[in-house]
Amino acid sequence: MLAKSPGFTAVAVVVLALGIGANTAIFSLVNAMLLKPLAGEDRPGQLVGVYSRDRTRPDAYRAFSYPNYEDIRTRTDLFSEVAAFNLALVGITEADVTHRVFAAVVSSNYFAVFGVTPLAGRAFNEAEERPGSRVPVVIASYDYWKKTGSDPAVVGKTLRINARPFTVVAVAPRGFTGTSALISPDVYLPLGMYEVVVNDVFREGPHTELSDRANDALLLLGRLRPGLTLETADRRLLALSAQLEQAYPAENRNQTLVVHRLARLSISTNPRDDREILPVSAIMMAMAAIVLLIACLNLANMQLARGTARRKEIAIRLAIGSGRAPIVRQLLTEGLVLSLLGAAAGLLLAFWATRLLVASFGPAIPIAIAFDARPDVRVLAATLGFAAFSTLVFGLGPAWKLARTNVVSELKEQVGEQPAGTVGRRFGLRNLLVVAQIALSLGLLTAAGLFIRAGLKAADADPGFSLDREALVTVDPSLAGYDDVRGRAVYRRLLERLRSVPGVEAASAASVVPFGDFSEGKTVKRGGESSGPASKESDRGVRVNYYIVGADYFRSLGLRMLRGREFAAAEEDSASGSRVAIIDEPLATRLFPNTDPLGQYVVLVSEQAPSGPQAGVSVRSDDTAGNQPMLIVGVAPGVRHSLFDQVPQPHLYVPAGQQYRAAMNIHLRLASSSRAVESAVLQAVRGEIRALDEHLPVLGLKTMREHRAKSAAVWIVQTGANLFSVFGGVAVLLAVFGIYAVKAYVVARRTREIGIRMALGATPHDVRWMVLREGMVLTVGGVAVGLALAAILAKAVSSMLYQVSTFDPLIFTAAPLVLAAVAMLACYVPAYRATKVVPLSALRFE
Repeated sequence: MLAKSPGFTAVAVVVLALGIGANTAIFSLVNAMLLKPLAGEDRPGQLVGVYSRDRTRPDAYRAFSYPNYEDIRTRTDLFSEVAAFNLALVGITEADVTHRVFAAVVSSNYFAVFGVTPLAGRAFNEAEERPGSRVPVVIASYDYWKKTGSDPAVVGKTLRINARPFTVVAVAPRGFTGTSALISPDVYLPLGMYEVVVNDVFREGPHTELSDRANDALLLLGRLRPGLTLETADRRLLALSAQLEQAYPAENRNQTLVVHRLARLSISTNPRDDREILPVSAIMMAMAAIVLLIACLNLANMQLARGTARRKEIAIRLAIGSGRAPIVRQLLTEGLVLSLLGAAAGLLLAFWATRLLVASFGPAIPIAIAFDARPDVRVLAATLGFAAFSTLVFGLGPAWKLARTNVVSELKEQVGEQPAGTVGRRFGLRNLLVVAQIALSLGLLTAAGLFIRAGLKAADADPGFSLDREALVTVDPSLAGYDDVRGRAVYRRLLERLRSVPGVEAASAASVVPFGDFSEGKTVKRGGESSGPASKESDRGVRVNYYIVGADYFRSLGLRMLRGREFAAAEEDSASGSRVAIIDEPLATRLFPNTDPLGQYVVLVSEQAPSGPQAGVSVRSDDTAGNQPMLIVGVAPGVRHSLFDQVPQPHLYVPAGQQYRAAMNIHLRLASSSRAVESAVLQAVRGEIRALDEHLPVLGLKTMREHRAKSAAVWIVQTGANLFSVFGGVAVLLAVFGIYAVKAYVVARRTREIGIRMALGATPHDVRWMVLREGMVLTVGGVAVGLALAAILAKAVSSMLYQVSTFDPLIFTAAPLVLAAVAMLACYVPAYRATKVVPLSALRFE
C-alpha cells in the first residue's frame, strides 16, 4: 500500500526522519553524558572516588599526598584496588611545533582499577610509578594515536613531551576516558614523572616533591569490595582517618576520609554529582520532543487526508467480512513501517549531526572530547521507542476513525466526494491539528529567537575594556623544559623585545585573561595593619579573581588607574622588596567602605581551591606565600573575568616578580585597529619570538576579538542558539508544510463547490479570499495559543540566556509575525490554485 503512494511515503519518511533524528541526536548526547557506563562499571565492586574532608569546614576538601595514598591502598578490607592520578598540561612537539595538551599522571594500577588493558603494549610498572624515578615512558590515548596516523608500530617509538624524549609503551583502548565520561587526556604518564611535567595549573601547594607527605598532589579512585556499601566504607574509613591523624598530625589534622560515586563530567578534589547537567538535558530533550510531536501532528493530518480517499476501500473490506480490529491493525502496521523507515533515516541524521556538534568543540575547548557517535544499545532502543511513540500518535486516531466507516453511506457516495453533512466535522480535527502545529512551532521559534539574541550579545560582549587594538600572545616556557629561573629570564627579554616592535604601544603579561579558559580564585581579607571602618566581609574574606600581572598591564588594556599607580618594572622582574598588590573598585567597595584603600593592607586566606576541567579550568592554589600582608598601591577599574558575569567581580592583582607562572598571556596594545596593521604586527611578534628562542612554544597569537570569538563561553551560548535555531526552523518548516497540505487538500475536495460558486458569479478574488480567510483563522488561533506556550518555554530557558530578557519584546513581536507570514504564504498557493478552477470542469468533477 505504501509503494502505491510513493509521494506520500517519501514525504512521511522525511518528516519522521527530522522528528526522530532530532530526538536521537539529543538522546545520544545525554546517553554519553549521563547514561553510558564508565569503563569498569560492569565489574564486581563499586567504582568510587576517595576524598579528604576537613572536619572543621565540612565543605572544604583537599587532595592526597603519595605517602597517604600508599597508606590507603593497603586497606584491602575496603578496596580491591586504589589508584592515584592528577592532570597536567604538557607540550607535545611534532615537526618543531609544540601543542599544549592534557596529560593524566597516573599510578601503575590506574588501568587495572577500571579493568581495562591497553590496545597495544603494556601498562606502567611499580618502578615507573615510584616518586622521583623519572622514567620517561608514556601511554598514548586511542584518540591521540588515531589523530597522529594510527601507526601500528607506535609502541617503542619516541614522543617529545616538554622537550624530553618519552618512549611510547602502550596505546589505551578505544573509548577509554578514565574517570570522566567525555574528557580524555591525550597521553598518560607515570607518577614517577610528576616533578618533570606538573605545572601551575594543577600543582597543589608550594611543594614539588611527590614523596613529601605535605604535598597534596593526587586524586584517588578505588573499587570497593563486592557487597560493601558506601555507608559501610565511610564508617570504616573513620578509623583509618584517626590512625593517619595520630601518626602524622601536622599533615592530617582534622581530615576525614569519605567515598562517593564518581562524577561523570568533572574531575575535582570535592565529591560531585551530575545534577547540574540534568536541567539542560531535560530542556534539550523537551525541545526535541516538541519537534517530534509537530512531525506526528503533521503526519496525522496527512493520514486523515489519505484515509478519506481510502474510505471506499475500507468500506468494501468491511462489506466482505473484515472486522474493524484487523483494519486498525493493518493501518497501524503501515504507520509502523513508516516510523521504522523514518527511524533508520533519523539514525543516520543523528550520527552526522552529533559528529558535527562534537567537532565544533575543538576550537573552543582545550580538552580532547572523546565521543563515539556510533549508536549503542541504549540509543537504538530509544530510537525504536521514538518510532513506536510516533506510530501511536500519528496513526492510532486516523486508523480508529477509518475503521468506524459507515459501510452503506460510503458505498453510496461518489468516489472522491465528501459525504453530505460532514464537512465541518471532517475538517474540524484537521484544523485543530494545524492549530496545534502552529502553536508548538511558535514556542520553538520564540526560544530560538531568544537564543539567537543571546548569541549576538555574547559575540559582541566586552570585559570592561575595548577589544579594538588589542592582541594576545600565549607562551609557556615550561613546555620547552625551562625551569622557573630560565622562564623568568625568557619573559624579561621577550617583553623588552615586544615593547619595541613598531605598532606596539604597550605590552604586559598576565597569568589569566578575561573570557579565557582558565581562572584562578582566592579569598582575600583586610590585613592586620589596615585602618578605618571595616565591612563584615573584611573578617570572613571576599572571593576574588587572582591575576599575576606585569608592569603597564592596565595601560596595555587601555585602562587608567582610578587611584594610585601600576606595578613598576622592578616589581615585574624581582621577587625581592615589599609585597604589594592592586585591587579593583568592586573589591575596594567591599573591603574598604568609606575608606581610601591606598596604603592599606590585604592578606590571602589559606584554603583549598577546587580543581579540574569543568566549564573552565580552575587553577589550583599554590599558595598564599606565607599569608604576608600586601600593601595596596593602586585601585583599578572593574572588569568582567567571565562572560557570564553580570557586573564586574572583585579582582586582586599581584606583580609577576612576587609569584612565577610558567604559562602567561602577553597583552599588546596596538597603534591601530586596522586589519592590515594587526596582521603586520602579529607577524612581527612571531618573528621576534622566533629570534629570541626558536624553541619557545607559542600557544596562541591572535587579536582579542578572535580570542573572544573562540572562547568556550561564547561557544556555549552560540551552540545553544544554533541548536534552538535548528529546532525552530524544522518546527516552522513542518508547520508550514502541514498548513499547505491541509489547505491544498481542502481546495481539492471542494472543487465542485468552488465551481458552483464561480458559475453563480463569484470572482477569483472572492474565491482566493475565502481560502485565505480560513487559513488566517487557523493562523490566528495557533499564534494565540503559541504565545502562551512561548512564554512558558521562555521562562524555562531563562537561566540559559545571556543578557536577554525572558520576554524580550523584539522576539515576542518578530516571531509571531514571521510565523504568520510564512503560514499565510503556505495558504496562498492553494488559494491561487482555487482561482484556476474552470466551472464547467468542476461541475463534472468526481
